[in-house]
Amino acid sequence: MSVDFYFELLSFVLSVVFFKHLKNTTIVLFTPFLFLTVLIEFIGWCYHFFEANYKNYWLFNFFTTIELIFYAYLFSLNFKHIILKKIATYFIPLLMLISILNYTYLQGKEQFHTYTLLFGSFFMVIFCCVYLYELIITDTHYETLFKKPFFWICIGILLFYLGSVIINSLFDYMLLNNLLSRGNNLYLLITRALNILLYSSFSISFILCNRNKKNYYSPL
Repeated sequence: MSVDFYFELLSFVLSVVFFKHLKNTTIVLFTPFLFLTVLIEFIGWCYHFFEANYKNYWLFNFFTTIELIFYAYLFSLNFKHIILKKIATYFIPLLMLISILNYTYLQGKEQFHTYTLLFGSFFMVIFCCVYLYELIITDTHYETLFKKPFFWICIGILLFYLGSVIINSLFDYMLLNNLLSRGNNLYLLITRALNILLYSSFSISFILCNRNKKNYYSPL
């Protein structure tokens, strides 16, 4: 198992431990989502361990789409403006359509779906920036931003997908040129570092939910 898997596992464990503090908020959705994340990663590891030459791109292509849909749904719940809520909601069927078209006509099942991920990453970055803008203009007490659980979730998603836009736009180049860093695939190293940032931000959010007496995020 890679190091980033343990950050994912820690994040899931924290979501379970602090579940009673999450259950009246949108953040409670992270418990089943992170369970699925850990499960997919474990299955992927098993494929790699027992069938080293077997390509399991299909598994992560499926999960990437689910992941983007989940985040878009979260933003649709946490946006304040009704138009933004609708945009995030309409993004979900659009992403599903793009994913199906990519699978059927473009990258198929034998490649990692970088086109779908690039498309989704672009929107995730936009959603994060818009949410942070909404948060800032509606709360003049900037020192409280760091105490808001969904702020940390948003920051984690923003950093992760900003990095994803860059590395996935270069994915084919890295693959063809076998770019390495200290004996490891450079793409994997960067992806794992981004995962560590993402799941660390989730963990901070769950800890804040436990500490805060007042909810700073939208209820379900």
